Amino acid sequence: MRAALSAFALCLLAAPALAENHDHDHADHVAEAEGLRVIHAWAAATPRGDAALVYMDIENATGSEVVLTGGEALGQPLDLVGFGYGATGETWTVLPALPLGPGQKLMLAPKVLALRLSDLPQPLEDGGDLDLEVQFGDLHLEAHVEIGAADATAHSHAGHMH
Repeated sequence: MRAALSAFALCLLAAPALAENHDHDHADHVAEAEGLRVIHAWAAATPRGDAALVYMDIENATGSEVVLTGGEALGQPLDLVGFGYGATGETWTVLPALPLGPGQKLMLAPKVLALRLSDLPQPLEDGGDLDLEVQFGDLHLEAHVEIGAADATAHSHAGHMH
């Protein structure tokens, strides 16, 4: 009985630490401000000098339309780009601002839409991270980007849910 009470007491002591870790994990994968939410921002490992593509899910829980205009990371602008096929094969074309209506969701995903950081001043390494701002007109939402393997095709989702 005494051993069971001791184990229970240890669980109670550990619970706040576990909650803090979950909140920290949650904060690393979700960015929120004024009714906008960016979830699971990620990019594949990319060498210095190349263009990196950043993907994420965006939710507009505001009562009005917002406009995704791009972003900024590492002191450089991020362009909103769309995927296509051209005479030379796969292409990414800079898109104008993209409206997102109230209650709508938008998925930036490989071979669809992305935020592109051109001419990386430093490599993005597997297991690393990157902080960026996603711009919706005058609103700038800070987000945390997880860097996956160079051949990654999706956010890892390892060990967490939202």
